[in-house]
Amino acid sequence: MLLAAGLFGCASVGSGPGATATAELRAAPALGMRASYQVRTVATLSGAGVRSLPDSQKTASVSQRYVIEVTAASDDSFDVRVTTAGAPDVVVARFGRDWTPLQFGVEIQGRYSDGDLVSFPVLGEAFQLSRDLSGHWRVGESRAWERVVNFPPLLSVLMRGTLTLKRIATRDGRSAAEFAYSAAGDGQYQAAPFRMSLSGQCWVDVATGFLLEIKTSAPGRFVQGGEPVGMEIKEERSLDQPASRGF
Repeated sequence: MLLAAGLFGCASVGSGPGATATAELRAAPALGMRASYQVRTVATLSGAGVRSLPDSQKTASVSQRYVIEVTAASDDSFDVRVTTAGAPDVVVARFGRDWTPLQFGVEIQGRYSDGDLVSFPVLGEAFQLSRDLSGHWRVGESRAWERVVNFPPLLSVLMRGTLTLKRIATRDGRSAAEFAYSAAGDGQYQAAPFRMSLSGQCWVDVATGFLLEIKTSAPGRFVQGGEPVGMEIKEERSLDQPASRGF
């Protein structure tokens, strides 16, 4: 969860026998760039441990919109302000060109306090993924990967798996690196042991390094009152191009 096209963001497709498509994914920010995202998250409960619940309480969904604006850019870093619809706080951050957070915090009524990516379950996940996908890739290449799924205070799981660059494709009219990813791990849900897996796809804009779209499914299981409960979290996140600029 991302930035004028050029030297810092490019793709090349080889030609001739044995040629391999490659992508160099780095943030290429321009002052005044704006990326507007829509996110929909759906959580579903199932299993014997929730059979007494009415169906209306077995599913919950939430939709969010947030906007990333580039407020400064230098050769090796850039600053952003992130606003979320309906929220009073503003995330203020500085990133390296590989999406490593050099500063990350929250500003409320003009007062700033430090934070970290893991403390922000929706926004932080996108920035973590952008960091993990940064760099030089070959189509078909897989890398070891870790992801923290964190919805405090209910859920915290550290998962390990792989990221794979599947192809260089076209997404919403733009050249995009298409990745598949999967992971699994153990953690806690409401203080109970919790096993979760995760799989999904994402598309990264080659010219800017911004995420274009993410689709993720994360099923898990835990025991409540001695009976098993299944929980699945699905998320779809997409760039709203008409509400964005610099793409």
